[in-house]
Amino acid sequence: MKHIIAVALASTVMSASAFAADAVVYNEPAPISAPIVAPGFDWTGPYIGIQAGYAWAELDTGPATIDADGVLGGVHAGYNYDLGGFVVGAEVDYDFANIEIDGGIGEVDGVARGKLRAGVDLGRVMVYGTGGVAYATADTVLGDLSDFGWAAGAGVDFAATDSIIVGAEYLYHDFSDFDNTGLDVTVHTLKAKVSFKF
Repeated sequence: MKHIIAVALASTVMSASAFAADAVVYNEPAPISAPIVAPGFDWTGPYIGIQAGYAWAELDTGPATIDADGVLGGVHAGYNYDLGGFVVGAEVDYDFANIEIDGGIGEVDGVARGKLRAGVDLGRVMVYGTGGVAYATADTVLGDLSDFGWAAGAGVDFAATDSIIVGAEYLYHDFSDFDNTGLDVTVHTLKAKVSFKF
């Protein structure tokens, strides 16, 4: 009897040991995945587009200042060159305008610009500064006036797709002694832009 109990006990111990050995789970280390990196964007190339926005202006007559404001919109074209962290380029644009001058004096009806741009490449976002020459025309009680000045400002562009770029831009314009009238004119513009990149 003792012999039978010993054999049964030994069999039970050996079965338990075998089951425990089978139950061991070997945990393999999880594979290391590469970090996800946002795809870059190459800003190099030509582009064309449209813009629209709001303008406000001041006409300094010397003894007094006359205000003006209104809407504007038009077209633009340019070329960017991506240096890999910085972007440089040039742009020309024209805005049809309806910037009404207080007192029924008239309106600024057009603004053209030729600008250089330099920005920081943040992937699909570019923040830039810009400046160059500006040319404005006005229909006033003094007749049709026009003159050259300068413009400078800043903007941001976002590459929504590889071809469509949306952005916003602020510009400050200065026209001293506009068309020899003695008026010093400053114009501020804030515009939304949509461009197609080739």
